[in-house]
Amino acid sequence: MPTRRSAASYDSSSPWSLALAHPRVVLVVLCLLMFVPGIASVPPLDRDESRFTQATKQMIETGDFIEIRFQDEARNKKPIGIYWMQAVTAGWLTAEPHNDIWAYRLPSVLAGILAVLFVFGLGRKLFDDEVGLISAGILASSLLVIGESHIAKTDAVLFACVAAAQLLVAEFFLAARQGAPQPKVRYSALLGLAIGIGILVKGPMILFFIGLTVLALSMWEGRWGWIGSMRPIFGLGIVILINVPWLVAIGLVTKGEYFAEALGKDFFGKAMSSQETHWGPPGYYLLSLLVGFWPGWLFLAPGIVYAIARAREGAVRFLLAWIVPAWIILELAPTKLPHYPLPIYPALALLCGAAVMAGVRESRSFLDNTPVKIGAAFWLMITIALVGAALFYVPSAYGSGESVILWFLAIPVLGAAGIAVLFLLRGEGENASAAAIAAGALFAAITFAAIMPRLDQLTISAKAAGLIARSGAQPSAVTIAGFHEPSIVFQVGTAMKLSQSPEEAADFLTKTPNGVAMIESRLEQAFQQSLAKLNFVAEPLGNVKGLNYSNGKQVSLTLYRLRKTGP
Repeated sequence: MPTRRSAASYDSSSPWSLALAHPRVVLVVLCLLMFVPGIASVPPLDRDESRFTQATKQMIETGDFIEIRFQDEARNKKPIGIYWMQAVTAGWLTAEPHNDIWAYRLPSVLAGILAVLFVFGLGRKLFDDEVGLISAGILASSLLVIGESHIAKTDAVLFACVAAAQLLVAEFFLAARQGAPQPKVRYSALLGLAIGIGILVKGPMILFFIGLTVLALSMWEGRWGWIGSMRPIFGLGIVILINVPWLVAIGLVTKGEYFAEALGKDFFGKAMSSQETHWGPPGYYLLSLLVGFWPGWLFLAPGIVYAIARAREGAVRFLLAWIVPAWIILELAPTKLPHYPLPIYPALALLCGAAVMAGVRESRSFLDNTPVKIGAAFWLMITIALVGAALFYVPSAYGSGESVILWFLAIPVLGAAGIAVLFLLRGEGENASAAAIAAGALFAAITFAAIMPRLDQLTISAKAAGLIARSGAQPSAVTIAGFHEPSIVFQVGTAMKLSQSPEEAADFLTKTPNGVAMIESRLEQAFQQSLAKLNFVAEPLGNVKGLNYSNGKQVSLTLYRLRKTGP
């Protein structure tokens, strides 16, 4: 195990000395700089985020915090935990109609920060303060972590719960391996709490990551007794206390339908077959690291070399047991989404941080070899491509176009990336990691604060909701045909109607005082014909156009109000 160092081992005026003197403050500030920009200005996203937030808003509106519904449809997929968390922040911090998306995103922001702090604790436990700080910084600046910390759904909270649980599992594993006394009962209680909250948020997925780690460690070490030291029966009791009351309530309310859908269709369905066209071949997640774990994968080559050389050490075994079994199973599973391996990212970051500091401290360098040099060159190429895509291509294709200011904003990101590679090739791992983290932080802040809010062609729901609001129509007097993305329901109101056909929209409009109907262009002719049969015509109030990124189709929506003709 590396020799522990503290801020006192550096010059008192150096940045590292200051960071190590207050590591948690540094990490929280870093997270806020990356996780907060855009949470208010980026409109609600389709489809999952808006489904979660709309269901939460309906809980606030109705006072029913047991059943989960999207308008009149039961949403029996995920447990209640994330809805309760969002209901607290949105219910307390916003006023009716509770449409402020930032309030629903706060639980994810806080979960992202907590996960980073838990990884710092893991780094201290497995290695030392420097490894913990570097690893947590690498994790915080990873694009997938930043992205999920911006989105009001379950994954950031599950990520934090897994990181917390693994911190506690490491406590028991290292104590048993080193022959230390059994950790106190509070560690078992906290482990049960972390797993219990994880299950309440996303069902049994947390058991997948924690269970595989424990099983792989026990098989690798040939020791099973340490599992008993975690007091699993006591922890199970806490898990039951957290989850069973709501499970009983939802079972009674839905007459068992929740379990049939959540477990049978959602959980086991995704495990056994590809769902919702989310299929990917084995290797999908390795490829996704190029974006999701950027900029941290600059240090993956050193991390792999380090892991192979130190596989006998308890800390490295713990991280490999966390990574390898879960990664293999996820790659083999038919349903794939980029965020599924997020709970494994802390272990990757810790291996990277450990390799960086081992390369700095030891005469045997993990930073000066051919794989590292090839990886660094490839990383720089991907970085240039990412910056070019985000700052130049995306604004031109989906927004108002690139501007001169974006060229200037690209300079510090690319400059920090180049400095990171230079430091890495010189063997200055600490400085390389700091520069890479800075590149990630700058890129995230620019993307979420300056790029995403300006992508007008992707904000159909926001523009449509604005047009409806200007018409003065109440949500109960609004119908939409041909565009049923969840974000439009969240932004217009629960009482609006999603018509399944142009004929249904026409019938609604003729029977609703002061009603309006928003019709997609492909359905306009049938809509107008249906109105004509009823001796009505409609006058347009405005039109919005854009790209529905959920299905890749161009959309043109026109808002109509009746103008009666004839007797």
